[in-house]
Amino acid sequence: MLRRADFWKEEDEAPLLRLNRSFLPSEKIINEIKDNKEDDPIVNTDHERIIYLDAERTFLGTAQRTTLMNVLSFLRNEFGSYHQAMSYVSGFLLLTHSPSKVIETMRQLHRTVLIGYWTEEPVAFATDAYVFDYLLADYDPELHKHLLNNYIFPETYAQKWFTTLCVNVLPFEALFRFFDTFISQSIAASSNIFLFQFALSLVKHVREELLQTKSVATIYQYLRLDSSLPQLNAKIDKLAMSIVEGAKDYDLGSYDFTQLRQKAFNEKLRVRLEAANRAHQENKENQNSCITSSDDDDDDDETEEQTLSTAINGLVSHMKKLHI
Repeated sequence: MLRRADFWKEEDEAPLLRLNRSFLPSEKIINEIKDNKEDDPIVNTDHERIIYLDAERTFLGTAQRTTLMNVLSFLRNEFGSYHQAMSYVSGFLLLTHSPSKVIETMRQLHRTVLIGYWTEEPVAFATDAYVFDYLLADYDPELHKHLLNNYIFPETYAQKWFTTLCVNVLPFEALFRFFDTFISQSIAASSNIFLFQFALSLVKHVREELLQTKSVATIYQYLRLDSSLPQLNAKIDKLAMSIVEGAKDYDLGSYDFTQLRQKAFNEKLRVRLEAANRAHQENKENQNSCITSSDDDDDDDETEEQTLSTAINGLVSHMKKLHI
């Protein structure tokens, strides 16, 4: 997209470019673009409403929105699920890659790296958020306790790092470095370990600021590197680059991530999923209430228990497929 004749005329104020901070157009980035295909082979005029809205939240020009919607609709049909984060990541990748290349990259990430992240109910992401929580407790128990005491839970702030891959978090110079590192390492190894390394690096770089405040709103601003904070604005570009570079300093090879994920699922998510399932079943029963015999009640209880067991076992099995 960056080489399209009217790109900057149409997209200079695009939401996706909010954190460009004059990095683009960069001759270095433009010269490194190897994928020059401008054809849009995926044509789909029957887009879901959410995809229309997400395209509007990303680009301003009709051509760019159309390309993004075609890519997202193709991915939605192939994945059988959709998550808004797909729009952020696809939109960023489209800046320097053709639609077909973006689809190929998104497919690889979805199947081998971010397994279960881009779904309507991303249990896999929530699990990994709590895996990070365990890592933080090991590396920095003081900061971990501070966040916990202020009711700052990992699934409420890690989403911008893990599912959207820091689009709208990192300034563009650092974001390009983040993507280069993440994609080259993660796809090759079928691993998302870099996300945990990055997250540990980020909290280390804003550690003192986090410990000095008990304001929930301010804590979240630091965790998303909000440049509207005067303390961050002046140094955000160098800080962001330092965070990305600092990720390599964390050697997580001694951790058993399969075990940590199972622990996170059992301790943090299983009870909530079971409660949600019970509430769903109760609501369904209330809507379809009728007079039944005691034998029928027993059968219903058994069926409900089997359904719950099947659902939980399926989720556990899914967690086991996640690997680093």
